Amino acid sequence: MSDRRGTESEFELTTIARLEQLGYKYTPGIELDRPPDEVVLRRRLRNFLARQHPDLPETAIELAVIQFMRPEGVDTLRRNMAFHERLVRGYELPLELSPGHVTHRLVYAIDWEHPEKNEFLVANQFPFRGRNDRRPDLVLFVNGLPLAVFELKNPYSEEPTVQGAWNQIQHYRNDIPQLFDYNALVVISDGVSTLHGMWTADEEWYAPWKSIDGVKAEPATTASMKALLEGLFAPKRLLS
Repeated sequence: MSDRRGTESEFELTTIARLEQLGYKYTPGIELDRPPDEVVLRRRLRNFLARQHPDLPETAIELAVIQFMRPEGVDTLRRNMAFHERLVRGYELPLELSPGHVTHRLVYAIDWEHPEKNEFLVANQFPFRGRNDRRPDLVLFVNGLPLAVFELKNPYSEEPTVQGAWNQIQHYRNDIPQLFDYNALVVISDGVSTLHGMWTADEEWYAPWKSIDGVKAEPATTASMKALLEGLFAPKRLLS
């Protein structure tokens, strides 16, 4: 009888299945239509904004898309801060209703009050072109915006290590820094330890998510993927 061992790919697909149960749609990264050096799913962002603001002209929607896609800043950290400020507070879209008469409409890239009106998407092995080409294991998008990245290591290897996943994130920061203009959360896991943190953080600052309901800790584990996904990445909880 052969000893069938799991693989990193199986861990990835199991994680995707858990996210689908939470309400995420799944698309293989290579099937998503966008320029290889562009990390925002522009068409999905545009479609969301058009649904939310059906009275706005197409030129206004396109301007809003550009404003969310191109945060200002001299480096990744400042662009990330500018993006999340705009994501939370919205963008004041200028509208010229008549010659010389300009008004402003506040436009949001996420419907914070109604989670069900947003599109939650998970893509795996999403190819990015940067200083070096990379394929993060999982990227989570909300309305086309890449807000979370997962790096998973094979839990069935002889020496799985969550440090190896953290090291891979550092390669991404160097090779595809445009991904982190938008990133809010990073998850690293070796199947035994599953930790979350900020993309700027050293490994020691990554931590497990211990509760699903926010009240009691999950029994017999301090760092499970189940607790993190159900406790943090359920759409309503993620937005809050």
